[in-house]
Amino acid sequence: MPAGQVTVEDDISRPLASVWEKVEAFCDIADWHPLIAHSSRETEPGPEGGIVRTLTTRDGGVIREELLACDTTTRSVRYAIITSPFPVTFYRAKIQVIENRTPGSCRIHWTAEFEPQDQKDADRLRALFRDDVFKAGIRALDEDS
Repeated sequence: MPAGQVTVEDDISRPLASVWEKVEAFCDIADWHPLIAHSSRETEPGPEGGIVRTLTTRDGGVIREELLACDTTTRSVRYAIITSPFPVTFYRAKIQVIENRTPGSCRIHWTAEFEPQDQKDADRLRALFRDDVFKAGIRALDEDS
């Protein structure tokens, strides 16, 4: 089992269909995530045969991620980091858009498992992924755009 695990779950006061449309558009994350300045689709598939997106962060970092699965029935996207500035050797994440009982709203469940290159970095990396990636992304999905 990976040393690092992060889960964030929160309600969004926007309709499920509009939120899922954004999440499902894997290569268009720069359109809604505040940390991503630019995102694009690569022409070659990733190591597991999936679509690869290249992300440039606002501070100039480059991240390459591979889409492992996109399930329209469960409204979930699974992806892996191929390369990044993060000191991890393994990173797998899943973001799911869940129907709420309250009309016009939904719930986001975003989780990741990763292996820090140095175990001393595990807590710092958990906080980074939880706060700067997942919580920031969920807040952005909750905004009107």
